Formats: sequence, C-alpha cells, structure tokens
Amino acid sequence: MIYSIFVTAGLENLARQEITARYGDSKQFKIIMRKPQRIVFQYTGNPKDLLSLRTAECLFLVVKHIPKMTRSRRSLTAISSFLNRNNFTQAINVCRQVGMRVRKRISFRVISRMSGLRNFQKKDLQQIVERSLVDKGWYLSHSDAGLDVWTEVHGDDAYISIRLSKPDMSQRSYKQEQVPQTLKPTIAYSMVMLSRPHQDDIFLDPMCGAGTILLERAASARYRYLIGGDISEEAIYATQRNFGRKHQPRQFIHWDSEVLPIQPDSVDKIVCNLPIDKSYNRNDNMQDQYRLFLTQFEKVIKPGGKMVLLSMNPSLLDKILKQQNTLYAHQQVGIQYGGKRGRIFVVHC
Repeated sequence: MIYSIFVTAGLENLARQEITARYGDSKQFKIIMRKPQRIVFQYTGNPKDLLSLRTAECLFLVVKHIPKMTRSRRSLTAISSFLNRNNFTQAINVCRQVGMRVRKRISFRVISRMSGLRNFQKKDLQQIVERSLVDKGWYLSHSDAGLDVWTEVHGDDAYISIRLSKPDMSQRSYKQEQVPQTLKPTIAYSMVMLSRPHQDDIFLDPMCGAGTILLERAASARYRYLIGGDISEEAIYATQRNFGRKHQPRQFIHWDSEVLPIQPDSVDKIVCNLPIDKSYNRNDNMQDQYRLFLTQFEKVIKPGGKMVLLSMNPSLLDKILKQQNTLYAHQQVGIQYGGKRGRIFVVHC
C-alpha cells in the first residue's frame, strides 16, 4: 500500500531520516516521492505502526495517484472514472487495521485542495468526488463522518487519499497543560534528533515552557539526567503536570536563563526554543539578550557538547554566532512555524 505523511515545512529531511531509520532495512518499505511538506512511501507492514511516527502531522493512505492532470475540466473525468471503478475494499481494510470504526454504510466527507490555474474550481473538484461516492452507496456527512477523503490536485498530479490519523496525531497524550507560545511536539522531536541523543546525556532545556522538548527527549532514548528551567512559575507547573511521575531522574527549576545556577562544564546537550521577542524578561535589547543566553549556555555545557537552538529571529542569532570564536553552527534547518520563518541551529562547542 502507498502512504503519505504531512510534516512541518522544512522538516522533510528529518522526517525522511526517521522513517528510513525505522523501516529502511526492511523490504516492506520504499520511499516513492518527497515533496514540500509531504513524503510518499510504499509500506507492506502493519499500518498501525505508522501512527507512531513522531515527525508526522498527519498520516494518509494514498488510494490513487493520478498523473498527467491538465487545466481542462476533462481532468475531473479521470478522477470520477477511478472512483466509479474502485470498490475501496483494500482501503477500508487498512482503515480497520489502524482502529477506525467503519460501518457497513460508510459515512464520509471530502476535503479538497488545489493549486495552479485550472478551468475548474476547488468546489467542482469536491462535488465530483462527493457525487461519485454517494453513487457507490456511501453517506455524505459533514459533521460526524467516518472517513475523511482528501482530494488534491497540485501541478500535474492528483491524489485521492484517506486520512488514517486522528486530527491530533501531532499532539501527544502527555500535553495536559499548555503555556503561551508552546512548541509543537513534532518540532521538539526534530530538535532532539538533531542533538544526536546518547544514553549518557545530561540534557538541559533552559527555557522549558510546558516541557515539550524534555518530554520528547525522555521518550526518544535513554539518558542520564534531564534538567529544565523557566522564568515563568506557570511554565514549571505545566512541565511538572505534563511529566507526572514518569521519566526519572529529572529536575525542574524556576530560574532566569541569564544566570543559570548550574555547575560549569556539566551539561552534554542543550536544546532550547529561544524567545521570539523581548517580552521574555526585562531586557529591551534582543541582541544583548541573545548574547547573555549564549554566554550562560556556553558556560554550563561541556567541551565538545552540542546546542540545538530554535530562533524565530534567525538572522540575529546567525550574526551573533559568527562573531563568536568558540561556537560554530554546524547545521541550520529552516522551518515555517506559526506563519513565520525560523531556523534551527545545531551549534558545536
């Protein structure tokens, strides 16, 4: 069967690395296509296993890829023709394998997406799919649909897919508490992977927010010790609530990241989502604030350690790093998050 995952813009390579690391040595797996925010692959194993991919925002079963789409309305005929011929038996079996409850009379809704100039509109695309599936005896339901059928036309390609994941696949069950500007778990996991986790890591997030990065590190691999801190008491409470009694040993501290109460040269990895503006604390100059953070980070990290820093003000961080003699940005990964462009910096010390 053919599947696709959607990922945050910029994390396509890291998503590819995750699924290749899991399934790349198996004859059950083969990447077919990689496009912006999407990876399409063949997989013959249990589809339920794919729901645990931590970089994926959504998981889809690709029922049909229709190439050679044109601007003409005749392209709609190709989609309608496929829907009329296909009985969806295999697709429904896959849905049931991942735990979806599909009734004998299938209820569905259609989500349509389209890019490029066409001689038809998105609503035309949606209506022809709805009509074809209703003709098969399916039941159109916008409020309580059993299946979400996605029909997309981009460039020369059309895709008819069924979403296998719940809308909150990219969220985690541990997120009981939130704080403002909390980080998406898929991005937090990607940052953790960029730190190259090791079982002896003493791992620090000095601005831990709701603890998302720390929790992704705890779930990813063994470690020696987790340390988290934040200037907000609300954030420390949220982190403690999200951790509960799991993942020991760890310590969460209410502090100011400009003066870290940690022994010098004691931390192996620092992974952190830097503040997006000067509202983080009393400092009115973001450049000075970034310098203070980096000074503290460099003080507590061991020689040869690694920092993974997300900045939504990447030009400023890049400028400051280039002025440093002891910090080197080995890798940079651009992402789009919350409608803004940011960058993840992998810094060697």
